[in-house]
Amino acid sequence: MTSSRLLSSLLFLLIFSNSFSQNLPVLTTDSLVWHVFENGVRTNVWSIAPEARPDVLETYIKGESKTVTFKNGSDSISFDVKPGNTYSFVFLVNNKDSAFTEIRGIKEVPRARFSSEYIATHTGKTFVEIPEVYELMNIVFALTDKGKTDRGMIHKDTPYYTELMEWFAPYGNEPIVKNVNAALVESGGTYSALKMDAYAFEFSDQGQVVQSHVYDRIGNSPANHLRPYINDLQAFAHKSKFQDFYKKHQDYYQKLIVAFRDSVGIPDMQKWLNTNFPTTRYDSFKIIFSPLVGNNQSANWFSDNGFREAQAHVNFPFRDKNKPGKWSEKAMLVTDGNLVFTELNHSFINPEGEKPQYKNAIEKAFSNLDTWNEKGKPAAMGYNDAYSSFHEHLNWGLVSLRYTDFAPKNEQAALISSIEKVLVEYRGFKKFGTFNQFLVGLYKKRKPGQTVADLYPAIVQWFVDNR
Repeated sequence: MTSSRLLSSLLFLLIFSNSFSQNLPVLTTDSLVWHVFENGVRTNVWSIAPEARPDVLETYIKGESKTVTFKNGSDSISFDVKPGNTYSFVFLVNNKDSAFTEIRGIKEVPRARFSSEYIATHTGKTFVEIPEVYELMNIVFALTDKGKTDRGMIHKDTPYYTELMEWFAPYGNEPIVKNVNAALVESGGTYSALKMDAYAFEFSDQGQVVQSHVYDRIGNSPANHLRPYINDLQAFAHKSKFQDFYKKHQDYYQKLIVAFRDSVGIPDMQKWLNTNFPTTRYDSFKIIFSPLVGNNQSANWFSDNGFREAQAHVNFPFRDKNKPGKWSEKAMLVTDGNLVFTELNHSFINPEGEKPQYKNAIEKAFSNLDTWNEKGKPAAMGYNDAYSSFHEHLNWGLVSLRYTDFAPKNEQAALISSIEKVLVEYRGFKKFGTFNQFLVGLYKKRKPGQTVADLYPAIVQWFVDNR
């Protein structure tokens, strides 16, 4: 480096340091890739970006502080990061490019806080809801270019969709629509994250979109994905008179809620899950949906103040009017319930499978995911770790067990076969058919009083033996 360039770099560094009223640590490096450790656990791969001024790492902290370390080989720099504080330093790359970097400590708050009043009014109850801000967000999705063109995101074959598109079409160029569309194009996972986190907001009596008194966020991320969009969402709701539209369609919403609540066997599936997973308890269940959701299901569960709640975020089981009925009406109602059952059961099978006694065996069984998941299909693209693949096998295996208990006997074999066909041929779980037949046989031969949880040692061993 020439003396003039060195002087320029040092002068720039001095100016930057003075602007922050501190002398910044400088870490000289010739590598653009570093590893981030939080309390000794690697959490991120950090690519140095000299063009970002500053390049910011946000870290969420549950307690009083967290040790954050940037490390590359023997070189490292560490900070004891506290919530609300910012820690700045500089990567000097190849002795010429200065990459100004910040660590911002953010207090991580619980995803949900259940008050005594909430507990009293929710214990032992199941709620089926089309929430207001949740529906507002789904309307935004429907207006995006992505929502209009994606085949599975939005359910369009209803008069309701036609009415809302007529009502909201004049607002299709609002900032919230364009910004959400850009986020959807950038990352496919944004859709579920924004949709679920919308449940953590509500309308105030003054018509303002405000944070829920109960929920900070719904997903597992340390921050609510929708929060940065709230001002634009509020402006859209006000301009479009969304609340008038929502009130106008209350009869339609209630019709769907009643059909969902009373027809697909929700009480039976809850009783079945509680019986078969006796060490996992929930005090309340919520089924949250929108008539606009095309084909998207997700789940989460919460624990606070001694109260546990399970949520299933699903689409409504609209039937294809152009497809002739293949099953009896009783069988169809059982299959309609799969939307809810395959999400609620994650609230049980995930905690059961994550018990310490199964950890080593599951990791051993799924050490080579190519054995189980076919490349290029949804199994390999969406279930690319040991636990997610194991849980999804169990997820649909339990649907077959539910068929054996609730579907008409003369249709059970065909219903189970149809699941195996979809899981193997379409979704790419290569050995699901073999596993499913083993599971159904194991369940039918169980001893009196045995639960599905009791069968887990044999289930896990099957995966080990067939890896």
